[in-house]
Amino acid sequence: MTAGKDRSFFRRITLGMSGQAFCRIVQATYTVVLVPLLIRAWGLDGYGQWIALTALASYLGLSNFGLVTTAANEIVIAHGAGDLERARTTFQAALHLALFFVLPLIAAAVLILHSLPLTRGLNLTQIGSMSALVILAACGAGLWLQTLRGIVVAALYANGAYAFAYYVQGALKLIELGALALVVGVRAGSQVSAAVVIALVNLCELLVVTAAARRLAPWIHFRIGALDRSWLAAHARPALGFMLSNFSTGGVMLQGPRVVLSALVGGQAVAIYSVYSTAMRFVDQLLLSLVLPLEIEMAQCAGRRQESRIYDLVIKGTHVSWVLFALVACGLQVFGPEVFRIWTGHRIEFSHILMLYFIAMSGANLVGRVSLHALICTNRLFGTSFVLLVTALLGLGIGATLTLDFGVRGMIAGGVASEIANSVVFIRATAGWLGKPPMVMLRDLLDVRHSVAQTRRLGLALTSRRRAGG
Repeated sequence: MTAGKDRSFFRRITLGMSGQAFCRIVQATYTVVLVPLLIRAWGLDGYGQWIALTALASYLGLSNFGLVTTAANEIVIAHGAGDLERARTTFQAALHLALFFVLPLIAAAVLILHSLPLTRGLNLTQIGSMSALVILAACGAGLWLQTLRGIVVAALYANGAYAFAYYVQGALKLIELGALALVVGVRAGSQVSAAVVIALVNLCELLVVTAAARRLAPWIHFRIGALDRSWLAAHARPALGFMLSNFSTGGVMLQGPRVVLSALVGGQAVAIYSVYSTAMRFVDQLLLSLVLPLEIEMAQCAGRRQESRIYDLVIKGTHVSWVLFALVACGLQVFGPEVFRIWTGHRIEFSHILMLYFIAMSGANLVGRVSLHALICTNRLFGTSFVLLVTALLGLGIGATLTLDFGVRGMIAGGVASEIANSVVFIRATAGWLGKPPMVMLRDLLDVRHSVAQTRRLGLALTSRRRAGG
C-alpha cells in the first residue's frame, strides 16, 4: 500500500475499534443497569416472566436463516471490486427477502405462538394473553427492523463508514436505556410498554442508518419487486454455512457444557463454569473490537482479489490480538481474586489454576480466530462449518467423559481440545484459499515477535489521531 492508503487504513481501523469499544461498553452498562431497574419495577416474578417471553421471541431471529449476513458480505465484496451494479442488485434482493420472506415468516410465527397456551405454559401471571401477543409482535417487529438495518448498514460498511454505524448503535442503545428508565422506572410502565419502547428505538436506528446510507451510497435504491429466486439459490450455501457455524459455536460449544455439567454434576458446577467463562468474555469483547472492522476491510480486499493483503491482515490482526489477550489474561490473574470476591459475594472462590485452564481455552481459540472471520466475511464457511460442527460435538463428548473424573476441569479440557481442532480447521481452510502452506501460515500466526511491533504501530496511529484532533 502507498503511504496515503496506509494512513487511511489505520484511520478506519482505529475509528472502527473505538466505535466497537464504545458500543460494547454501552452494551455492558445496559445489561448491568437494566436488570435491577426491571426487577424493582415488576418484581422478581414479573422480571422472570418478561425474560421467559422475550427469550421465546428471540428465536424469531432465525427467520432470515443467515441470508442477510451473507448478503451484507456480498455487498461489501462487490463494492470492493468496483462492481456497483452487483452491489445494488444484492442490496435490492436482500430487501425483497426481508419484505416478502422474513416479514411474513415472523408474522406467522407470532400468530402461532399466540395460539399456544403461553400464559399457562410459561406461568405468565402478570402478563395476559393479549399483552403477550403485543410483546411478541413488538419483539418480532424489532427483529425485522434489525434485519433491515443489517442490510442497509452494509452500504456504510462498503464505504468504510463502519465506525459511524458502531457509534450510532451504541448511542441508540443508551437512548433505549434512558427511555426504559423513564417509562418503566419513573412512570411504572408494564412489560408491554418496555417491548414497544425497544421496537421504537430499533425503528429510530434504522432511520438514522438509512439517511446516512442514502447520502454516502447513492447507488442504493428502495424499489419493490419480486423475490429473486436465482439470487436466493446462489446464497443458500453460504447462508447454511453461517447458520451451522453459529449453531456449533453458540449452541454446542457455549451452551452445551452448561447443559452437560448440569446433568452430570449439578448446578454448582454450572455456576462455576459460567462465572469463569463470563470473566473470559473480556477477551472476546476486546478481540471483536479489532476483528469486526478487519472483517470489512478483508471483504473489500476479497472484492479486489487482493489475497496477499487479506493474508497480511489475518497475520497482523492475530499478532495484535495476542497482545490484547496477554493483557487481559494477566489482569484476570492479578485482579481476579478481588473481582470474584465482590462479584459473586464470596460464593465462588477464585482459583488461579482454574483460570489458567480457561485462559488456555481462549488462547487455543485465538490462534484461528481472525482466520475464521476472514472466512465469514467472504462467505466461505459452507464446507468448513460441517467440520466445525463435528469438532464441536467431539469436544463436548470429550469434556463430558472427563467431567465424570475431573469435574469442571474435565469439561474445560474438552473445550481446549475442541478449540485447537477448530483453529486447525480455520487455518487450513484460509491457507488453502489464499494459496499458502498451512504450516507456514501457522508459523506466521504464532510469531509473537511481531505482535509488539504491530501494537506499537497501532498505538502511534491513535496518538497521531489525538494530536490531529487537538
